[in-house]
Amino acid sequence: MERAASRMDYSICLATTGAGLWTSHDAGKSWLLSRCDRPKYPYELCTRAVASTAARPGEVWASIDSEHGEDVVARSTDGGETYAFAAVPAPGRQIWALAVDPFEPGTILAGSRPAGVYRSTDGGATWSALRTRVAETASIGHTRVTGIRHTEVPGEVWVSAEIGGLLHSTDGGDSWEKVHTEGGRALLGPDEVWTDERHFDMHDVAVGHTADGRPALFAATPIGFFASEDGGTSWRCTRYPVDGAYEASLFYSRSLHVNPSEPATVLCGVGRRPPDHGSLGGIHRSADGGLTWRPVSPVLRSVVWKMTAHPASPRLVVAVTLFGQVLTSADGGEHWQPADREFGEIRGVCVTGA
Repeated sequence: MERAASRMDYSICLATTGAGLWTSHDAGKSWLLSRCDRPKYPYELCTRAVASTAARPGEVWASIDSEHGEDVVARSTDGGETYAFAAVPAPGRQIWALAVDPFEPGTILAGSRPAGVYRSTDGGATWSALRTRVAETASIGHTRVTGIRHTEVPGEVWVSAEIGGLLHSTDGGDSWEKVHTEGGRALLGPDEVWTDERHFDMHDVAVGHTADGRPALFAATPIGFFASEDGGTSWRCTRYPVDGAYEASLFYSRSLHVNPSEPATVLCGVGRRPPDHGSLGGIHRSADGGLTWRPVSPVLRSVVWKMTAHPASPRLVVAVTLFGQVLTSADGGEHWQPADREFGEIRGVCVTGA
């Protein structure tokens, strides 16, 4: 009864590496370890992605490392408390990104390592590989899908791949166009080394607007923030201001979030570049489509890995850092409150309605 009394109208669901899936029904004040029917031992599971949709409150999808060296996808219908095995989307591969189609909630996309995109149109029961033609290897070894974003246009999807560029589909994934950034060399400092792979090294992708209301495409990369107003043909790029404890090294951009009700407002999660990405991080906010930035979170202890929002209340935003911090904002990312509880390594976060 005490737990029911404190339950709010949403749940925060986390995917951790080596500590399983967790959910909070009270804005991060307390946490429950999720239970799974397959694989078992929930406190030791490696999980990499979680996803939800406003169309089905309480439903959460998660990728879980199985005993067979491949990720399974599981489904929760109770806000992330319990998960049931659904299928193996990509035999022999890990699943690093999940997204539910907001217009067709029975359609789920999964992004893998090595990079590839898989689709289910029957609620996760069966999956097919989509013909993205994204590279599966690069200087880092296996490439991986880092983000999947549906837009407000039915059938339109953007996918980011590290190191594989941006993939764009306007037909739900039946066909794809490959896009990459340009002009990034101008961002580098005197001690930084340029390689042409940086054009294709995409950590996240989002869609929004410029300050004057034109559609824009945003990309987070290891060397800064990129924006395009022509679908990826040309780009502008920037790094972030040095402000107090936000030092110049915090330009490694890992995650993006755009408020759909304020599409020129962009949040970017940053940190130091590897191998120091576990030492400092933070969140920058732009109100003009990424032209200017200011830091809005406290300085954090590692790079901000993922951000997401309540599906029905987009000003309620949740951010997670790679090494275990969880932060919530009730005002669209202007101010942030760190949760008391911290975790180990966090790879995914979603918010689902009650």
